[in-house]
Amino acid sequence: MADVTDTFYAGKAFIGYSAQLLVGQGDSPETFVAVADVTMIEPGNTPAGTVNKTHLRSPGRAHEKIATIRELGPFKMAGNYRPDHGSHKLAGGADGFGASLSLPALHRALSENNFQIDITDADSVTHTIAFTGVVTDYKVGQVVLDQKVEFTCEIQPLSDWTAGLP
Repeated sequence: MADVTDTFYAGKAFIGYSAQLLVGQGDSPETFVAVADVTMIEPGNTPAGTVNKTHLRSPGRAHEKIATIRELGPFKMAGNYRPDHGSHKLAGGADGFGASLSLPALHRALSENNFQIDITDADSVTHTIAFTGVVTDYKVGQVVLDQKVEFTCEIQPLSDWTAGLP
């Protein structure tokens, strides 16, 4: 059932359970290791710019536009802060993470690195969004009496990642 025009059909959706953020470890062939306790992944927005090309005799007395180029917004992540896990330790070097390949280490060095986001759909098929980026923000959240301590992270893609969408 590809064309759903004028068709009644059951909806098909899935939840984010089982998705993961993976960090490339720079070896050859490159391996990827998952960041611990991620609770949210939000792919970056990709708004397209436009330029006004209106002139004094534009049809319908309306502005005319032409498309320019798309902007690539950062991927945003959040999760439970795990200072004992290699993905959250500045020194890294544990839990499959190289010494300089944890999220805080990548942020501190502003190193370009490869990342993957794996998403499993309702049919148990895993889709991978792969991109090269820079960790532009890594923040440990509030430390309070009666709440868990979280982290947030932003990874800015360095080139178009949308061609890899399913």
